[in-house]
Amino acid sequence: MARGRVDILDRSLPARTVIMSIVWPCLIEEFMMILVGFVDTAMVGSVGVNATASVALGSPIMMLTNGFMMGLSMGFSVLVGHSIGEGRKDEGLRIMRQTVYLVLVFGVFMNLLYAFFFTPYLPQLMRAKPEIWESSSSYLFHIGWSRIFIIGSFTANAIHRSQGDTHTAMVANVSANICNCVLNFLFIYPTRTLTVLGMSFTMIGWGKGVTGAAIATSIANIVSFVISFSKLFDKKKEIPLSFDGFPKFEPHVYASVFRLGIPVALERAIISFGQIIITSMLADVGTSTLAAHNLAGNAESVCFISVMGFGTAATTLVAQWLGAGDHERAEELATKCIKYSITVMGCVAFILYFICPYVIDVFTNDRSVIDMGSEALRIQCFAEVFSAATMCISGILRGAGDVRYSTFSSIVGMWVVRIPLAIVLVRVVGLGLNGVWIPMAVDWVVRCALMTHRYRSGKWKHAFEARRG
Repeated sequence: MARGRVDILDRSLPARTVIMSIVWPCLIEEFMMILVGFVDTAMVGSVGVNATASVALGSPIMMLTNGFMMGLSMGFSVLVGHSIGEGRKDEGLRIMRQTVYLVLVFGVFMNLLYAFFFTPYLPQLMRAKPEIWESSSSYLFHIGWSRIFIIGSFTANAIHRSQGDTHTAMVANVSANICNCVLNFLFIYPTRTLTVLGMSFTMIGWGKGVTGAAIATSIANIVSFVISFSKLFDKKKEIPLSFDGFPKFEPHVYASVFRLGIPVALERAIISFGQIIITSMLADVGTSTLAAHNLAGNAESVCFISVMGFGTAATTLVAQWLGAGDHERAEELATKCIKYSITVMGCVAFILYFICPYVIDVFTNDRSVIDMGSEALRIQCFAEVFSAATMCISGILRGAGDVRYSTFSSIVGMWVVRIPLAIVLVRVVGLGLNGVWIPMAVDWVVRCALMTHRYRSGKWKHAFEARRG
């Protein structure tokens, strides 16, 4: 174990110490990603409402494909975490070696999907206004060619976290996002004259607008991949990656990965398809409404950065402690993760309720967009504690290998609650953007109730035993 790293399987350590050793790098990572994301969105927003809407149109598709990749990478990470808890590091290494096939096959498939399907057809399929067809297609094309690097970094970072190392993922993603921010500055704007402290100088620029933002993001994805994947070979790791020639393909590993990862991928797909339908509805309402929806979503991410680390910690801790056969310790740490996430989220949501207009104002100077986005965001603030609990419990269930129930709750929340209610409120009642965000809040409440019931039942603690048997 690397010096200075907390041994999360040390029973004598206080729960808070163990949890925060995982959470704080995740918190820094997410904070920097959101901060750079704010700058990124503000830069695109300064080009105009159409530019913001072009990026917003591609967001649900990116969430959909990223969800599949995250689901499969999660399958690998949980298996590695269980292997560490069981003391079977040789098995963990064999599992890690199989990621080569995942990155090559699934990454190439995603690259081709973006190039030959999403780019030419998505804007029209989502009923976007003709004025953003060209820019949104260009954005999707230039984002698409880096999908192979995204799946590589997702998988590598998931394995780092399964070993209790959230520092590497933090370094990789923060470096990538700083790179993205710098390249945005150079690629989005044309060459222009800047004045700083009374001194004027010529700042070179490519002037590619939305296309420049996509290219910058793709290059940043490569940076993240190089850092995260290369660190898998670090000899100080719990299980350092190594190869004795090209790894033999082991179908049984993928059977286990798919059993864990496919339900998570499907959950993401369920949510993303629902968001595609919602985005299509808003695109039909108007470009300003679509832009407001996107900016409100970016502002809401302020809440998520405060609690996502607890979900990651819950997955890692539950996977390793169940692997070690200590159900009591796994439940103790899981419960504390839930309590911490709810407390932190409640405080952040309370503050965001009052400052949301100022947050959205950073992205655009369009007054109607700011007003619509702020009103929608305030609706969601009332449901943030429910979303915090849901995300944390989802992490617990994943760590235990109990992944199907989370998928079930997402189906209910998105397709039984959110979509039908949004159709009524937008199409029939005519509430516009609020007609989407009210159902979103109700969705989180329903999912939280379902997930809490599952957690309290204790069935998740036996999912690992069932998998091993």
